Amino acid sequence: MDWPIKDKPRRDRRTVVFVTFETSLAPAGGLAAVMAKLPAAMARDERCCVIAPFFRAITERRRPHLLARIRPTGVQATVEFAGAAHRVEVLDLRPGDGFPIYLLAAEGFFDAPCAEGEAFDPTAPCNPYAYPSEPGRLLENALFFCAAVPRALAALGHTQDLVLSLQDWEAAAVALTVRQEPAIRSAACLLTLHNPYDQLLPDEALRRVYAGSPADLPGHTVLDRLIPLLDDGPLYTVSETFARELTTDPLHTQVYAPHLQGLLRARTIHGIDNGIFVTPNFPPAAIEAARQTDAAHRNDLAPLLAEKRRRRAALVTVLTEYQPAGAWGHLGDLADFAGPIFLMFGRDDPRQKGYDVLAAAVRHIPPDQAKFVLTSIPGEEGLAGLRFLADLARQRPGQVKVFPLRVERGYQELQAGCSFLVMPSLYEPFGGATEGYAVGTPVLARATGGLIQQVAPSSGLLFRESDALPAEMVVQGWREIVACRHWDSTHRRPVHDRVAARADVPLFQAMTAALVQALQQAIAIYDEPGQRTYAGLILGGFEMLDRFTWERAVLEYEHAYDRLCV
Repeated sequence: MDWPIKDKPRRDRRTVVFVTFETSLAPAGGLAAVMAKLPAAMARDERCCVIAPFFRAITERRRPHLLARIRPTGVQATVEFAGAAHRVEVLDLRPGDGFPIYLLAAEGFFDAPCAEGEAFDPTAPCNPYAYPSEPGRLLENALFFCAAVPRALAALGHTQDLVLSLQDWEAAAVALTVRQEPAIRSAACLLTLHNPYDQLLPDEALRRVYAGSPADLPGHTVLDRLIPLLDDGPLYTVSETFARELTTDPLHTQVYAPHLQGLLRARTIHGIDNGIFVTPNFPPAAIEAARQTDAAHRNDLAPLLAEKRRRRAALVTVLTEYQPAGAWGHLGDLADFAGPIFLMFGRDDPRQKGYDVLAAAVRHIPPDQAKFVLTSIPGEEGLAGLRFLADLARQRPGQVKVFPLRVERGYQELQAGCSFLVMPSLYEPFGGATEGYAVGTPVLARATGGLIQQVAPSSGLLFRESDALPAEMVVQGWREIVACRHWDSTHRRPVHDRVAARADVPLFQAMTAALVQALQQAIAIYDEPGQRTYAGLILGGFEMLDRFTWERAVLEYEHAYDRLCV
């Protein structure tokens, strides 16, 4: 088919439009964090805006303080979808950084459920991607969003010189729908992938947004059918290392994205590193004293270590006083414990985060050597899927504390006062190691994706399983892990303990062994008299922060936009 070709946007008149399914109003992962930072940084140099679905139920539950700042624009658009006309209302949120966030509201769409109570409810998980009883709704909502974006932009008067910065597969169909919008005269599309995920796109679903023949768009998934419609140039992702891994790591080339390898290599995929997501919080005088050397080339580490001890004391207070219902395990008398305290945080994802790898490794660490705090927000498997952590806390009394909930008090003290952050990620497009560095906490992480760039020998410890495993065993191991055979997705319940189900997988065994060795090394560093090596890791973390800035990311994206403009 001869596709309608839009004029290229003019460089000096362009408006950058971030098209995203996820924002800080309805966050679920890293994309919301990026969208809270990158557009604001871009707005200092470029005209830009954000356009996203309005998940009202999630916003009312998770971000109620922002509701009062959401205003109607008075703009409405009619969207043809699946043979019917739907009215879309355009709302406006002004974050105070010189650009608007346009939110699209439509009856019957963007209604992901959200529970009212504090306890996690797997039937209403407050996640814009999750419709537990209707798994097909995510694709329907994503396609409707992509159909609505060009219509809403046209209704707002944005009809020319647009650079549409599409985020993940949920926004990729805009590359199709913008071509079908006659009111938009000049536009170009760029796609950034924040993870390796894709979605099947059968012909009947494609017809909801495309009146032509599905044969015009060969393939089986959103990305393999729609990437060819993107304007010339590479695809993008959120770190240089993850860009390489998408075409080299067996997890991606053989399991997650084998169907995309031809497109990724033909187009090429380029990594633009994220900046940091938090503001550094540590006394500058302590950092500066550690940086200065005397005549004997020794640093004054005393102020830095004294501040870290103060932060540990605040952490001990939080762990002693904060005892929410639903937490598992206890840590004994922390006042008498001098060893390291390890923290793992983040939403549970059985195919990505590695909580099970840490749980398997902890069983090899003697109780008197280290303590572990896990703030594991339930993910798609809910609380039932985290029962292996409840078992771990019960089996290791005095060593393991699990908060399988959103920590409402003392989260900053947890990050700032722990001895190490642990990130045993199965993969990690960018990662949150810089969150630890910003508060003076070194990081222990699996060497994958953006964590490879963030965790240097001077700021933490990287571990990786032995490369002695045969290639076919690695691929089979990844397939077993990603299959999640421990979980009955139909009835949403576990059929096996997650750790036990993976314990016989050689790849999982190798990851666990590597993490055990890294934990032992971290314990030795922390227990070293004088803690000079440990203090050096803290200082190294602050040095790493300078490598990841949103200003640098903006410059690299601007170069990418320039290639699409005249």
